[in-house]
Amino acid sequence: MQGEPIAERPSRIYRLWLIIPAAGMAAVWLALYERAPAAVPSPQFYILCRDPGSLKALSLASVLFIVTAAAVSVTGTVRAVRTPSRRPLRPVLHLAVTLVLLVGADTMDYLGSGIAYRTAVDNSANVETCEGAYHVTPGWFFFRAPEDREQWPGAARP
Repeated sequence: MQGEPIAERPSRIYRLWLIIPAAGMAAVWLALYERAPAAVPSPQFYILCRDPGSLKALSLASVLFIVTAAAVSVTGTVRAVRTPSRRPLRPVLHLAVTLVLLVGADTMDYLGSGIAYRTAVDNSANVETCEGAYHVTPGWFFFRAPEDREQWPGAARP
């Protein structure tokens, strides 16, 4: 450090850019937390007598979005530690991609709740024999709260 020119010394502030993509990891943990039924009680759930294939596909897509968001966040954090840059563009880009993926996961859950609602409405009158249930995710990263979802046709809005 003593023999290096001042312009080539790495600054400590550049190493702090790792906080930005690491915040994406905190968002991933929040996305996993909101999907844990023991941690966050679901405001809505549907009793399903049959599991439609599209509901399973959307649930799988949601999980893949969250796993990809975690990978992007970890990659961004490791890159910020190994090769610190002067500008925060790369860490901010990793955080933005992470958040877009988490919004995509909540969007898949939102679409899945609509499919579960339609499936629950189509159930026969003998609901006691149904074994499946679909718990609606609160959707913290989505632009609409679960209470605002228009799944109940004819319901009066205050």
